Amino acid sequence: MKTIKVLILILLFTQTQKLLSQTKAPFDSTFKDVGVAVSPSHLNFNVKPGESKTLEVTVTNETKSKRSFKVTLKDFDMDKAGASTFLQAGKGDHSLSNWLNISPTFMELQPGASQKIRITLNLPDSEGTNHAAWCAMMVEEAKERQKLETEPNDQKIAFGVTPSTAFGVWIYQNPPNVAVKKVDIVNFTLKKFENKPSYIELSLVNKGDGISFCTTYVELTNTNTGKTQRLLVKRFTLLPGYTRNYLFTLPDKLDKGKYSAVGVLDYGSKEEVQAADLEFKVE
Repeated sequence: MKTIKVLILILLFTQTQKLLSQTKAPFDSTFKDVGVAVSPSHLNFNVKPGESKTLEVTVTNETKSKRSFKVTLKDFDMDKAGASTFLQAGKGDHSLSNWLNISPTFMELQPGASQKIRITLNLPDSEGTNHAAWCAMMVEEAKERQKLETEPNDQKIAFGVTPSTAFGVWIYQNPPNVAVKKVDIVNFTLKKFENKPSYIELSLVNKGDGISFCTTYVELTNTNTGKTQRLLVKRFTLLPGYTRNYLFTLPDKLDKGKYSAVGVLDYGSKEEVQAADLEFKVE
């Protein structure tokens, strides 16, 4: 793996900034399912110790019936593939939930109605609060348990399962004192699987002390023909100390020849982007 420096990095930085201005960020997206919408799906606080700030999330009922929702907080952890594991509020190593107040915690929405949830971060004025923290707010549909119909003298045990809709809103606190903003590419390789398309794997690690909001893409060039194409742009959050792996699927039908792949990472630094390259051959 080679790191591309100086002029090439400046060019990639310029291209990436242009790309960011043209691409809608999922950090401000809307969760929508079965006629219920929750927006935005991410909240980003930047609060100093001793201060407070309130942000809002809107829940909209676009169905034709009344819906009820309960609102709770959960901590979460994340693996290298980005899958989240939820924990009880206050149990995470970087828990934000103990410093948050949410209102309301229960709501009933008529068809077409919307309700705002106010999320207030009250950050205590102490050294122990001056670090990155995170949690998730769960907006879950509340349904009455359905009555179970059983036959007289039936000795079987019956369990009632009431399906419901739930949404997770990711909440991040990045204090203004974050001193080190550094995300590195630690692996950039071609992966091949039997009976499956080939992938390019990009592995990243956040070596800084703050939460990074990143954009990555892969520029693919056939060095024989000069034909260039960009693989799917990925936007994501990378927590401090965490490693994430991303797979970019190669097109099903690539022209024969030698290829150069450049993986580009923009993690919000004003000075640089990270890049790595590899070469492979399609026969």
